[in-house]
Amino acid sequence: GCPASCLWGGRGATMAARFGANKAAGRARGAVQCRAASWLPGSTRPAYLDGSAPGDYGFDPLELGAVPETLQRMKECELIHARWCMLAAAGIILPEALGFGNWLEAPLWAVSGGSAKYFGVDVPFSVAQLAGLEFVMMAGSEALRNEETDPVKRCYPGGPFDPLGFSKDPSKLRELQVKEIANGRLAMLAVLGFFCQANATGAGPVANWAAHVADPWHVNVATNGVSIPFLS
Repeated sequence: GCPASCLWGGRGATMAARFGANKAAGRARGAVQCRAASWLPGSTRPAYLDGSAPGDYGFDPLELGAVPETLQRMKECELIHARWCMLAAAGIILPEALGFGNWLEAPLWAVSGGSAKYFGVDVPFSVAQLAGLEFVMMAGSEALRNEETDPVKRCYPGGPFDPLGFSKDPSKLRELQVKEIANGRLAMLAVLGFFCQANATGAGPVANWAAHVADPWHVNVATNGVSIPFLS
């Protein structure tokens, strides 16, 4: 091929020289470094949130995690609450969606008589028996967890809690950890929303959703008379 100077004369040579100089300058400056993802683009991440934890986007406006021991405890508590809320969200939505009543009605048997039901099946235990079973199972589980001194294994014990062996691939494990905490945070907000909806409407999330979809302009957060009082 003909060089640029043959096609464009002196201008081609000048452009080629500038291009070569720019490439050389880029190499001299080194590779561009990517910054860790941030919850607020352009903001400065706290030094103690270095992105090493799953789902760490530098969010701590009150600096609650500035103390390392406190940060580790908060990460553990967040993960545990996230897991409970994922179970709670599913446990609230599924029975109502399948026609077994909503979560507001589920505990009424304890004060009105009768027996507990689980997906329409009678549970042959009294309140005292259920409380005793829950205490034994929860106390036993927490006792075993607190025996673990490794902060990672306290959150991700593996073994029988990973029957499909997902943790064997480090890259896959990291991806699943990020997805778990992301879905767990969403579930915590969802359960909080279920509580607020129940207080405002006295109904479960499926009934609230169905009513809103049927008439979105007249059934929404601004019309229930509780969520935004001055609009009632």
